[in-house]
Amino acid sequence: MLSQMSSSESEARHWPILLAGFVVNCLTYGAASAIGVFYIEWFAEFPESAALIGWLSSSLLTMLLCVSPLAGALTRYFGVRPVAMAGALLSFPGILIASFATDVYVLIITLPFMAGIGFGMSYTGVMVIISEYFHQHFALAVGIATTGTGVGTVVLPIFFGYLIDRYGWRGALLVFSAVQANACLCAAIMRSPPRKTKTGEDGKKEVTGNYGSIGERRGIQGGSPYSHLVEDKDEDDDKIVSSSQVNSDPCSEAKTAKRIITERLMTLLDRTGISLFWTNRVFVTFLIISITDAPIYGITLPYLTALAESVGVPELQATTLISIIGVSYIIACLISGQLVDARVAGPACMFGSAVALASGALVLFAATASYPVFAVCASTIGLAAGVYIPMTSVMVRRIVGQERYPGGIGVVMVIVATGNMASAFIGGTLYDMTNSYSTAFVFAAVVSGLCAATVLGLHLLWTRLVPDDRWPTITTRSSNTEARNKGK
Repeated sequence: MLSQMSSSESEARHWPILLAGFVVNCLTYGAASAIGVFYIEWFAEFPESAALIGWLSSSLLTMLLCVSPLAGALTRYFGVRPVAMAGALLSFPGILIASFATDVYVLIITLPFMAGIGFGMSYTGVMVIISEYFHQHFALAVGIATTGTGVGTVVLPIFFGYLIDRYGWRGALLVFSAVQANACLCAAIMRSPPRKTKTGEDGKKEVTGNYGSIGERRGIQGGSPYSHLVEDKDEDDDKIVSSSQVNSDPCSEAKTAKRIITERLMTLLDRTGISLFWTNRVFVTFLIISITDAPIYGITLPYLTALAESVGVPELQATTLISIIGVSYIIACLISGQLVDARVAGPACMFGSAVALASGALVLFAATASYPVFAVCASTIGLAAGVYIPMTSVMVRRIVGQERYPGGIGVVMVIVATGNMASAFIGGTLYDMTNSYSTAFVFAAVVSGLCAATVLGLHLLWTRLVPDDRWPTITTRSSNTEARNKGK
């Protein structure tokens, strides 16, 4: 009990990290979620299809998620602060240049490939730094930090709408580029925990820091998880062989070079999370959930405002729907993390229930023309997203562990990005074919309903049919805690 209280007090001292993460999430994920406000302006100005403009509206969020595996690997090589700072220095010039665009293809280059990539680097840095500093209350910390996404989703659509009315969409981007530059200040706070040196059981010194000891990063008891693929030479033989003998043997040099290349390649696959595809079966099945929940945001954020206006909702009220989603998202983020940390509900059950709730709201979007119904459905989407988005991080961390978390969450984000990109394009294509946004929301409802059913099926699979401790349940944390206490 005393150790738990001490741990809680120690984690509470890191509130500046949470504050910086909150602001960065607001300016990255929140901005990417709110950029759909520009859809109507771009669709009216550029003679392009709804599918292309819809893809552009979702491209920031898509690239934010796609760049995550690379950003996660970079944080392991260089630390969180340099990566987050580089992302901030890349994103605000991209938005600045986009404000001078006279062709849609300039927007396609600057927004996704400059601002979007920068957003992804900064956002991934936030998720990694929180996992480094917060352990006992990780779910709550993630909930607080991701609340910044909700605040951005609430404030930025109204802010963008005001700027568009006053200065046009180009002026709105110009002003926001200056606001986005504040992410540099937040990145400066994100310093990784200091590295420490400890002596292992074999008497060798191990460096611990961002992700534990080097031995722990590579596997059990200091060994690489791929050690069976590489034949290491006996240390005694290495002592006997002189450097001149090694240099005079080309075959030995070739074997040594091959071994080094193989080890570095395997380490890269480990750090980027790619190796999880063949080392963690639970993680592979979780990716099915990740791609099928993507249409909830992939359709709602780019097309909700346009859907509401197309059925007669006034422009100002239609814009506030995204803000309503943000308010509900904030509330749900703060509550869901506490429920998981208190072991009141399991993350998988909360995830599945939230996605099922969102599926029902998407159906109502397609069937109504009333603003009050739109507002209720928007709040439902926000509540659902405020549960299943933080639960994604919690579930990934429990499935792959802390050491593999940066790579694992990066892979999941790429899968979600793929779903977002495909959903936005399909939604625009359905509008081009039917001249109605309702069909896109029906499509999103069907896919998200399948996602909820998949969560239930996987829960039964990994808890009843083929039990696997890596699948997160309500007792996962307590079991792990008891095991650690017994080990002590």
